[in-house]
Amino acid sequence: MKFLYTPVLIFFLILFSCTKTENVSAPLNNSRAALLETWLQDADFEQITITPGNWSYKDVVFTQNGLGALLDNDNRIFYTYDNGKTWEQKIKINNQTINCIALKPNAEQIFIGGNSLGEAYGAKFWVYDTPKNGTSSLNYQAEAEVSNTRDLINHNFVRASWNGDGSVYASFGRTNYRDGFFGNITPDGRKIFIRRTPSFSRILDREPTRQPSYCAGFYIKNYSDQTTLCTYEYSTSGLTNILAAYYSTIKGSGNSWFNISTNWKAGLVYHIGQDKTGEKSIWVSQANRLFYNGQEAINYKNIQGDLLCATVDQDDYVWVGTNRGLFKSKKSIP
Repeated sequence: MKFLYTPVLIFFLILFSCTKTENVSAPLNNSRAALLETWLQDADFEQITITPGNWSYKDVVFTQNGLGALLDNDNRIFYTYDNGKTWEQKIKINNQTINCIALKPNAEQIFIGGNSLGEAYGAKFWVYDTPKNGTSSLNYQAEAEVSNTRDLINHNFVRASWNGDGSVYASFGRTNYRDGFFGNITPDGRKIFIRRTPSFSRILDREPTRQPSYCAGFYIKNYSDQTTLCTYEYSTSGLTNILAAYYSTIKGSGNSWFNISTNWKAGLVYHIGQDKTGEKSIWVSQANRLFYNGQEAINYKNIQGDLLCATVDQDDYVWVGTNRGLFKSKKSIP
């Protein structure tokens, strides 16, 4: 009996072991989903003081290895080299209105987007050299123009992103939500932006509608892959602005845009920030709404003021800029 019992016992031990292993994976996945749901339901933040006083923060970005930059309403740009533990002022632009910044992945250069001063002026921008050990210096400044036509882009920079292909992508618009633009500039182009706006591109092999647009929040996953762009398109026949969201697998080149408005729940998104991998993105939407990868954060405690920008640092903590300060989540995104 002892001889027969041993193989039977071994068989049941193996069977039990396999069954147990298979049942563990689902609860683990459910646990991760539950942790994220908890974070979205009750995200808690603390205020971060950069300089004394009450300041508004318009744009914040982290790239890699703890590198990041921050723009306030006094046109000061601060850098961090330790994932936000300390910040130092690198640049201040006087007598201008600055709307957005785009940091080169190695943080050795920064793109700064401003306003147009009227019909005869293109949107003003600056590119600064910002070595870690050295003084920041202006590389060049210009007024943005459209490629081929050389027309001035006489509306304002809204957002910008410095990407893995070496070029800067930017969205443009005006307060009337018309006459916008989405495109990119290569470093040697200096001021010539190539138009990538969906309404001026072939979508699903159809002729472009060429509607006046306001291009707002966007991000390019991994700084090189799929582009997500939120726009207002002005319908001249209906005399109204229509919210439209798109994605492109090749950053708006050619026949690459796909309309995703029917599945878009976030409204007009002003700003999208991403972590260094591009897998996590934080969206700031109209009516003070905050989203993680399209899922709305139901409650976020201790954030004061109107939401203006957000991003994710190297350790998966969320940073939010408002018109009343800078805030960091107390817990990282699960």
